[in-house]
Amino acid sequence: MSAGPGFLRPETVIVSTISVPPSGMRRRAAIASVLAAMAAAVLDASSINIALPSIAHALDIEPSLAAWLVIAYQGALVAGLLPLAAIGERFGYRSTFVAGTALFGFSAAASAMAPGIVLLVILRVLQGIGAASIMALGVALLRQAVPEEEFGKAIGWNAMTVALLSAAGPTIGALLLGLGSWRFVFAGSLLLAGVALMASRGLPEHRRERRALDALGILAYAAAVPAFVVAAGLARVSVLLGALVLTAGMTGLGFLVRRDVRRASSFLPLALFRSPSFTRSVLASVACFTALGLALLILPFALHDRLGLSARATALMMTPWPLAVLLTTPFTARLLDRIHPARLCAVGALVLAFGLVVLAAAPFAWSVPAYIAGIILCGIGFGLFQTPNNRTMYLAAPLDRAASAGGVQGTARLTGQVTGGVIASILLSVTPVAIAASIAFGIAALAACASAGISQSYGRPKASY
Repeated sequence: MSAGPGFLRPETVIVSTISVPPSGMRRRAAIASVLAAMAAAVLDASSINIALPSIAHALDIEPSLAAWLVIAYQGALVAGLLPLAAIGERFGYRSTFVAGTALFGFSAAASAMAPGIVLLVILRVLQGIGAASIMALGVALLRQAVPEEEFGKAIGWNAMTVALLSAAGPTIGALLLGLGSWRFVFAGSLLLAGVALMASRGLPEHRRERRALDALGILAYAAAVPAFVVAAGLARVSVLLGALVLTAGMTGLGFLVRRDVRRASSFLPLALFRSPSFTRSVLASVACFTALGLALLILPFALHDRLGLSARATALMMTPWPLAVLLTTPFTARLLDRIHPARLCAVGALVLAFGLVVLAAAPFAWSVPAYIAGIILCGIGFGLFQTPNNRTMYLAAPLDRAASAGGVQGTARLTGQVTGGVIASILLSVTPVAIAASIAFGIAALAACASAGISQSYGRPKASY
């Protein structure tokens, strides 16, 4: 099925005016703004974990309460992706992106001065909302800022930024923490958000015909979806309470889907799933990020239990994974001109699966070389998968629904990561680490193989420029 502008229902098509890609300094400023904002969001997510013990000690709270700083951020992020995509399509990508980046920066600055845990959790929710705006609209703005033939490279730049900050995040967080207080941990993301705002004048304009927002749909979604993240956090304390919250979230989301199916103009971007390429790329992303989330959560436990590594040594052992993604991504972007994206995705997912099998089978006696080899293979595989899969997803959607595609892409990623995290938590709670690690890597390898199978069934996407 064609993914051109006419693939939406006739009654939902909205006339829009989209500017031509900027050139020269404006294009470079637009790219810098998006990448700096993405870097701020990723750095914040990857550096805050290392500060949680210090925050708990400084505020005299239990570690379980400090963990809610992560849960609140993740819940707000996943709840905000699709609503902010809809708001961006209504009011313009640029203005919504800038407002979200400003909210993120303001919340980071306020978090650094928060006197207690309650206010800090509230500010983390606001930061998550700002990050949702960045992640939902960032690639949509890149798609408008560069010519069609350079869009694959732009996605590669975004992937490299995410990989680099994911790798450097814990180290940067530790360095900032070493300045004397946990409050300095927010300085890095605040600085990057400031750079993004200063460069935002180069972002392309996106003006759309005004239409009413589905306020009820947005509120229902924002209330139901965080339940999935909150349930995962509550399950560590009470399985029953976590199950009740999860059931409530699933029920609310089910009612919202049934409501939107019957509406001519729906809040949920259900029409995008009429494109087989879009649907398969979303499913492949969920499967791949399930493998990724499961493996990355279980890997530190496996390294500590099997090799007896310290926290610092464990971090060093895991560093080749994001670095391999960083080094593979430019090579992948060049391959997109010669190899069908579906084949690249399938090959990447299979390489990831092979790396996970190596981790599952790593013997205890000489497992350091085996672990390093498996970790590098996982990074290479994900680097081969990520760029072509995201390119397929975005080009399978009409240009005026690029923000919705970004919201779906972010939701798919978080869904996979949360699913992997829940599986890892269950395994660690019922079996010893040594057994749980082997089972977890095996399940992750199966998820990666499923992603490869889904990817191979892609149709060639049609750009909707």
